Amino acid sequence: MRAHSSEKEEAEQRSPQGRAMGLADTEPFAGPHHHLPRAAGNAAVARAIARERQEAHGEAGHAAPQTAGPDHGSGAAPIQRTADEELREAKTPEQIVAALKESGHSEDDAWELMKYMTSQQFPAGEGQADFDMLGSIKSASEQLEKVKAVRRRMAAPLMAKRWTIRHYTGSDPNTPPGFQEIASTYDNAAAGRASEHTNVADWRSLGNIKFTFYLVAVDGQVPPRNWLNNTHWYAEWDLEQIPECWVSPDLLERMNKPMDADGARAAMQGTMAFRGTGAQLKELLAISAFGAGNDPAAALDTAIGGAFELKVPDGLPVAEWHKKR
Repeated sequence: MRAHSSEKEEAEQRSPQGRAMGLADTEPFAGPHHHLPRAAGNAAVARAIARERQEAHGEAGHAAPQTAGPDHGSGAAPIQRTADEELREAKTPEQIVAALKESGHSEDDAWELMKYMTSQQFPAGEGQADFDMLGSIKSASEQLEKVKAVRRRMAAPLMAKRWTIRHYTGSDPNTPPGFQEIASTYDNAAAGRASEHTNVADWRSLGNIKFTFYLVAVDGQVPPRNWLNNTHWYAEWDLEQIPECWVSPDLLERMNKPMDADGARAAMQGTMAFRGTGAQLKELLAISAFGAGNDPAAALDTAIGGAFELKVPDGLPVAEWHKKR
């Protein structure tokens, strides 16, 4: 059984102040972005295409009503764009998971699910295109192509340091956590482990229900966070070994409000958010923070424009729990 965090620990660390490394929250890079119309999962698309083919051959008595929508150039019949009201009205992780299963999106990967959930949270108004959260997350590899050689040389000493990601938890200093995997909010909710008292605002407005969250440590130092005072254990992974992840400042403050698609695009404009392999993000971050002296981990907040977060699709296995010193 997938290991998990306790409800109490999750509630504490998914609060607006401690949400960066939530206990129950975060895939190889360059996976395809899917551009399905809203409320159309893979099964729904297949059914709609089959229905259109039947109608074209006179096998159906009446044509299904369609609303105007963009032609995505796939060759498939246009899918009716409908609002996923159950998802929009969901108040708990369990209700979100149930709505995603009903809509046919429960098997989407973390990125597809982020795209779908945010398009529903920020619906397109008249004449607007759907909001695509992934469009606001830049490719780390493309950013690195723009970096001049001199900046790479200047960042070399910082690159030579050990960069890891850490997940902090555990309120009991004498007993290490009993779970062996950092599980996503989705997996916890699907298994009946999520608390209804946890903060779901960021899962609804950022669509990150299949991601887990981590701090970046440089030579064992992590950026200062008040909520760390209430934790006593951490698990650690080499950042360069993470096949895919993304980084950004805490986005909840700017996205946790009613907006249409254009409003969400405006809110995300200028955000420092990057997606890539752990090795790519390490290099990009080192280049951004190379002048930080003895505290480069804390400088990541400045480099990224807010409280730094690193997110990993799905979860990570825990090899060992380390006692925080």
